[in-house]
Amino acid sequence: MTRFRMCSDILESVSRLYETTAVPILTIRAFEAQSAKRKVQSAKRTASLHFVLCTLYFLICNLSSAIPMETVLSLIKKSTTFFDEKGIGEPKLSAEHLLSHALGVKRLQMYLRFDQPIQEQELESFRDMVRRRLRHEPVQYIVGSTEFYGLEFAVSPAVLIPRPETEHLIDALLDLRKEARLKAEPRVLDIGTGSGAIAVALAKQLPDIHVTATDVSQDALNVAEANASRNGVTDLLQFLHHDILTDHVNGLGAPFDIVVSNPPYIPKDDVASLQPEVRDHEPLPATTDGADGLRFYRRFAELVPELLAPGGLLAVEIGYGQASTVRGIFADAGLRDMSVRQDYAGIDRVVTAWR
Repeated sequence: MTRFRMCSDILESVSRLYETTAVPILTIRAFEAQSAKRKVQSAKRTASLHFVLCTLYFLICNLSSAIPMETVLSLIKKSTTFFDEKGIGEPKLSAEHLLSHALGVKRLQMYLRFDQPIQEQELESFRDMVRRRLRHEPVQYIVGSTEFYGLEFAVSPAVLIPRPETEHLIDALLDLRKEARLKAEPRVLDIGTGSGAIAVALAKQLPDIHVTATDVSQDALNVAEANASRNGVTDLLQFLHHDILTDHVNGLGAPFDIVVSNPPYIPKDDVASLQPEVRDHEPLPATTDGADGLRFYRRFAELVPELLAPGGLLAVEIGYGQASTVRGIFADAGLRDMSVRQDYAGIDRVVTAWR
């Protein structure tokens, strides 16, 4: 119970006491002419009640200042320990992100007000989010957004959460632009756009491009369109509902100068061993291809003559240990000048190939 609730309950009890006692007092006053003795007794009773009220008020004020409130720092420490004990990944980051969302401030701004008391409404909001996190729901879904390539993206269970590893795909394309290996005003196809992270980030960095972004999920496309609007690149993007595995590509506007994708590459047999945040909460069709993890790369290679213009670039994110196999698939399709880019952990993460 917070100190404010305790004060409120005490005052409410005193108020009921006053109202109950006031009835005989007022009745006596109505007949004070009949008994001077009763009038004196009534006055004494009123004075005693006023004394009790003043005393209780004094005690309440001192009690409220004596009961410690949670502060930003104390709550971060306690919730970090709590998450750690419950086996929640990145316990401190989880606590910081959830509390900053409850307070309506940026995460780093909290430490500028580390001794700020937490109000009851903020505390209740934080507790609700903690309960969701204990079920291994990703922080990004709980707060409804995440950052990718310095931009803010809305996310929901309809889309895969953008990850830092995918930023290397953006870096690879920007490096090729710096090397003047990409043509001016390129037409780009983003297959499986999800939240729109790749398409939107590219449009922000290369304002002369036009991106066609596709996804098999209409719910995902709705999220992506909202993110394009949020980041001011709606005019550079076109969103289409399309299944690259089964649909014809005639309506996409091919061929494209660049085809980019972060496809579902987790093998079906590996799904059970994924973190519960991924396995139980992120959309399964955006996580695994339901096969060996290579199904989409084979499909891309099959469609190269239709999707990719001569001299065009295919750039994809890959999973752990897939680089050699993916390069072989692309080589069999006649793609050339392939390169592999590693992520910050030294894992092969991006394959680029030219037609």
